[in-house]
Amino acid sequence: MARQALLTYRSHTMTEKFEIQADNLAHRHPEVYGTERTMTLYYDETNNIRKLRLRENGLNVSKYDNFVLGGIVLLPGQTMSDIGELRKSLYIQPSAEEIKFELVASGAFEKMLDSKKLTKCLSWIFDQNIGIHYTNLNVLHWTILDIVESIVADDEFEDILPFQHELKNELYNIAITDLPTFLALLHSYSFPDVPRARTGDFIRDVRAFIRTNWPTAPNNATQLLDQVLAKATSLGELVFLVDETPGELIDGFDKFFLNRICTFNNARHVLDEEKEIQKAISPFRLMNGDREMDFTFVDSKKVPEIQISDVVVGFLGKYFAFIEKTPYSALIRIRQSLTSTQKKNLQLMRDLIKISDTISNNLLFRITTLDSNWKSDAFLFGTNPAPHLLKR
Repeated sequence: MARQALLTYRSHTMTEKFEIQADNLAHRHPEVYGTERTMTLYYDETNNIRKLRLRENGLNVSKYDNFVLGGIVLLPGQTMSDIGELRKSLYIQPSAEEIKFELVASGAFEKMLDSKKLTKCLSWIFDQNIGIHYTNLNVLHWTILDIVESIVADDEFEDILPFQHELKNELYNIAITDLPTFLALLHSYSFPDVPRARTGDFIRDVRAFIRTNWPTAPNNATQLLDQVLAKATSLGELVFLVDETPGELIDGFDKFFLNRICTFNNARHVLDEEKEIQKAISPFRLMNGDREMDFTFVDSKKVPEIQISDVVVGFLGKYFAFIEKTPYSALIRIRQSLTSTQKKNLQLMRDLIKISDTISNNLLFRITTLDSNWKSDAFLFGTNPAPHLLKR
């Protein structure tokens, strides 16, 4: 999904409802199927840092694990079993008002993956043939990908457009090798509001940073990124990095909620109560043609499907953070030494993914780097990664 597709939405504080057509915010791609199906999506979220701002000394938060929005999917006529029996099997005390992920698994990811309670939860979902869904967002990657997108949006770089994901991947991987210096560079140019008169200087400094932090195992995309930046110094502006608020990297996560609702425009969307998201979305009437789309916010204590979504999203949040932070070689070593319970839980995740993918290949949506996707697929499915990962 192109970042600019989400940026067509802006926050409003008007009292009168403002109509948004689903196609203006939805993710449409020729290879996507199943988004028009009738279904009910239940949602929870994790790692919502509310806002991300760039300051003189770095970011306004010290922790920015992947934001995950997701939960479970029910098809027409499908209902979830009584959650009471699951509570009993998990030995959840009557005093606990609802099932939460922390009551199922805790600790570092490998310890959580070894939880037999997690096995009971995932098995309970799988045995009912219930699908899952998620949006997995690498927050830092999201904030800097406009550097590449602004360049390839120019007609002069049209031939580079098919390789934009590889370029974003390399830019991110090099940026995090010395993140404080890279963030200081961005701050010095009022990012994400790079002055038009300083465009060439900004790109030259980004290129200099990359060359200073050149990877020990560069690939073709690394070389291409260097060449593209060298050529881009002649640009008069970076189209997605002008007329923005200096230092405001993410002003909220409501656009990701809106994107999912609009993408599955015939679905019913049931979301856990979240005051800031509700306030941000309330001024809008989301329309699919002349029909208003169906979404509502509910109290999770009263809706068991949201509680199960909390378990799913809690686990996925820890999983994606683990994938992002763990080198490929370490992932493979861990995979080769999994306990029987860990293997079972990963198998259940694979099974749930297969159920979901049968419904729609857009239910599982990742906005992160290619390297992270490759690492996740290697750890979960045993696939072979891109050759350069073997050297990093």
